[in-house]
Amino acid sequence: MRYLRYIFLLIGAAIWIVALSPDLSSKMTAQDSYRFGDLYRLSNLSQFKDPRAACPDYKAPAKSTSKKVHLYLIGDSFTEKERVGQKDFAADAYTNVRWGEVLHFKPDPAEVNILLIESVERHFRDKFTAGPLTNLVADSATFVNRNFDQPFMNKLDDAFRSKSTEGRLDEILFQNDFVLALKQLKADFNYKIFNRVNKEVTRVNDDKNIVYYMDTDTDTTKLTSSFSELSNSEVDSLVIHLNKSREIALKLGFDAVVLSIIPNKVSVLMPDYGHYNSLIDKVYSHPALEIPYIDVYQDFRKMGDRAYLKGDSHWTCAGQYLWLNKANQTINQLANKPIL
Repeated sequence: MRYLRYIFLLIGAAIWIVALSPDLSSKMTAQDSYRFGDLYRLSNLSQFKDPRAACPDYKAPAKSTSKKVHLYLIGDSFTEKERVGQKDFAADAYTNVRWGEVLHFKPDPAEVNILLIESVERHFRDKFTAGPLTNLVADSATFVNRNFDQPFMNKLDDAFRSKSTEGRLDEILFQNDFVLALKQLKADFNYKIFNRVNKEVTRVNDDKNIVYYMDTDTDTTKLTSSFSELSNSEVDSLVIHLNKSREIALKLGFDAVVLSIIPNKVSVLMPDYGHYNSLIDKVYSHPALEIPYIDVYQDFRKMGDRAYLKGDSHWTCAGQYLWLNKANQTINQLANKPIL
């Protein structure tokens, strides 16, 4: 019995060590835990189980200029490499930068260098409330710094941060098909019998849709909700920081800067869930804004639930293609007549 305890202790320690390391945990995870949608992953409700399907290849329009165009995109999960890439843009070269990464930039005078800033609505205020972009650096060469040299204690703090480690443990132990089936039975039972769902999702439209709780939490202090108060002075500040970001980019050698705020799912499907703060419209229509923008909000409103995946907070192929069409139209316009 004593040896059995040691065996279980060793197994538990091994699993914990793997969970502490993002690299080890990704290698140990047999299946994509988001294969049925990020909102299904949270709720486990069978009606929102939405197997991920590959989108048909998008055909980007031809460039409208003979000049070489290099598109640099700073973005989040809506524009991650699994969703969009160079083939989707009217550009000769493409560099994708995540918000947590740093772009070291040396302009190529033979190219039209365009910077596209993309953020989902829920995180836009967090990114631009305090100040302008901080992940652009002038350098003797162009490259993306994806791995920061952090002090050892910072790395240790990151490794033991409970939220991250819990997420990796969940991925390793509880996202296989067998356990998911049990979790789904439990979630459906709680929903049908007790009218309860996971607190990290919110039911909207008479329970026809689910959205991320951060989009609807009117009490949040993180400014992520579509219904948290948005003052005129804060909008003024956001626009000042956007214009400063453009100024920084142009001084570094970019020829043009364009902005795109992707609407929260609830902002499209049920803006009357609360008092919608109209963040996107207030920023885009601000008289002092100096940055051209890609606006899909009203288009998505017309599309309704065809714009977003059933079990996920991200867009459908149709929603993504609509955005790409507008993005490429803007890129072609800027490539012909860069904003200097």
